[in-house]
Amino acid sequence: MQCADSELKLKSDSPLSMASVETATLSATDCATCTYVVPPDSLIVDGSVLGLLPGSVIGLSASVSYTKILFKNIIGTEEQPIIIKNCDGTAIINGTGLGYSMKTMNSRHFRITGGDGYQTYGIKVNGGQMSVTLDILSTNFEVDHLDIGNSGFAGIMAKTDPTCDDATIRGNFVMKNVYLHDNYVHDTGGEGFYVGNSFFEEGMTTPCGVRLPHEIHYLKIYNNIVENAGWDGIQVGCATKTARIYGNTIKNYGTKNVGNQRNGMQLGAGTGGICYGNLISHGTGNGMIVMGLGDNYVYNNIIVDAGAFGIFCDERYTPGPGFKFINNTIISPKSDGIRIYADLVPMNVIVNNIIANPGSYTTYKYPRTPQDAFVYKLSKNVKIDMSNNFFTTSVDTLGIIDLPALNFKLDITSPVIDQGRDISNYNIMTDFYKKTRLKGFGYDIGAVELQSPDL
Repeated sequence: MQCADSELKLKSDSPLSMASVETATLSATDCATCTYVVPPDSLIVDGSVLGLLPGSVIGLSASVSYTKILFKNIIGTEEQPIIIKNCDGTAIINGTGLGYSMKTMNSRHFRITGGDGYQTYGIKVNGGQMSVTLDILSTNFEVDHLDIGNSGFAGIMAKTDPTCDDATIRGNFVMKNVYLHDNYVHDTGGEGFYVGNSFFEEGMTTPCGVRLPHEIHYLKIYNNIVENAGWDGIQVGCATKTARIYGNTIKNYGTKNVGNQRNGMQLGAGTGGICYGNLISHGTGNGMIVMGLGDNYVYNNIIVDAGAFGIFCDERYTPGPGFKFINNTIISPKSDGIRIYADLVPMNVIVNNIIANPGSYTTYKYPRTPQDAFVYKLSKNVKIDMSNNFFTTSVDTLGIIDLPALNFKLDITSPVIDQGRDISNYNIMTDFYKKTRLKGFGYDIGAVELQSPDL
């Protein structure tokens, strides 16, 4: 028997199918209704050996103490993905001291889920060098509502590194329709999320020469909470087509303070698409580092108390028209608000951003000026369409209702209200709180649009 659930239908190639992710829900499950329940001490679940058909439901029982589990050959279809979920309560997988807690290989069209609803985590994964790793040609999958903690390295890793097997390299394999959402990832030794390879352009050296890593198409990372990541909170690479990273909360990142590995969010080489509505607060490194394809839209993000730059931007592989930073709020970075080295793209855009209290304001000397602390350009060769930003050395002038409580809504007296540039051509219809933009005579500056005097 299969669980009588409403199951997500993954589409293999259409980005429009991603809209179904937000509405898909799964009800509580009785283990007796599942196609297969993983037994105690089972280290490998092989869909081929078990004869699991598309639409099957694999149960992780709350009454069983699991260590590591390898799911291999879990093959559903677009219309009938295979579901891996908890049953009879909260399932626990403890891979402490092991290479991984949960791993997939040679699998496609599947979903690993711990339930539905806000901050519901029916599967708890503890430990493992890679707590959850979606590996070895896995594609077309969704992972949601997992509580993942105490990882030796990454909380969630999703990539197949290139090897001498031609099936792993660019041109032969594309990881696509990857949806990672509503997970709580915390206390990791390395990255909270490590999605895609970091060496998009230069490739990786293998015994058979340099091999280029695969691309990721139709990636969504959203509504996750990442706390106490030892390295980057969320790192993405090689996501070349329709990447969307939004609504995530990242707090206390880069706890190990390792150079170049301590960013709140990293949009690495080969990553395009849009990044919006994220809250990134308190870390040892940059709030956000953007080294994408040069077609990146970064808007409605709030970055507070970054340990270095609020946003750092540079080209690593940039065939696009330029980076766009619109309506972000950057508060009290230890160094510059935005530092941009992207001088090879035709035109960057920096409009309607709040940058308040940059730590480097008093440090610059001629030929630099204190204004470089707000937006620092590598040289005059960096081309920027820049206007309607609000720069201040005093956070108190912003009119934020309750910054210590991370309530970023504006008081009616805020000087940023109605002072923004018209951004209707960018199709940014809502603000950080998903409220309608353009509520007054003009657009407000920053990530939040004033909705009414009583907010």
